[in-house]
Amino acid sequence: MRSLGRKPLSIAVVSGKGGTGKTSFSASLALSRPSVVAVDADVEEPNLALLLGNPVMATMNVTLPVPAVDAEKCTRCGTCSRTCRFGAVFSFGKGAPVFNDLCHGCGACVLACPERALYEVDRPVGFVGRGVSNEIVLVEGRLLVGMPNPVPVIERTVELGLSEGRDAVIDSPPGAACPMVAAVREADAAILVTEPTPFGMADAEAAAQVLRDMGKPAALVVNRSGILETEPLFEGVLGTLPELARLAFSRSVAEGSARGIPPTELDPSWREAAKVAWQWASEVAR
Repeated sequence: MRSLGRKPLSIAVVSGKGGTGKTSFSASLALSRPSVVAVDADVEEPNLALLLGNPVMATMNVTLPVPAVDAEKCTRCGTCSRTCRFGAVFSFGKGAPVFNDLCHGCGACVLACPERALYEVDRPVGFVGRGVSNEIVLVEGRLLVGMPNPVPVIERTVELGLSEGRDAVIDSPPGAACPMVAAVREADAAILVTEPTPFGMADAEAAAQVLRDMGKPAALVVNRSGILETEPLFEGVLGTLPELARLAFSRSVAEGSARGIPPTELDPSWREAAKVAWQWASEVAR
């Protein structure tokens, strides 16, 4: 069912590092709101489907336009190599240009070639799947093995997910680099899931700084609370974020996730945290 009478709300769930419970909280958000679209933008290792019924999916390819060279037209002038900002084009002596996996598909080298010796061909880099489970539409991106740049697949996955016209949960890749930025860019708000450990907080601080630089409303969910006798204080940008929930470490939740059971079916505190998160996002996205 599509949202009527209001703009659909989209929440990106991020984490500074892997293993904090980001995907578990994404599933909890999806299961706590009717008729949403769950977007798995963690394309290098998508596993949101395991907590959402693992539906059968129809897939479509994602391609990247990369340059190819007409050796007969190429004069080996090196303009293409000097134009490329990503170091993806090499032109040595009398050899034709060589294109490697650093190519971002921007097309600058094709436009710059004075001899019109370059043209673009579509290179498969991944695919996007779509399935439905218990009224939840799941859109999952998956990067092909060996492909170095997940961003084109992430952008296409998010685009297709948001085109459903429903409230959306975007399960972002972990970290604070380009893949996370690509997943969060179109979201109305972001929820940062972390754990109260020195490593968890250090990586979460980097993610919080990126969200601040993007001007994205952000809030904090602390998972595995209580695993240390003395938990460190949240400082820096991280310390300025509103804390929506603090979820205690639960062995039953961990074991359930391993069996594909979402936390909302095992621990009421996860259901309540998801409701609070939706309410917060609704308020900051006004």
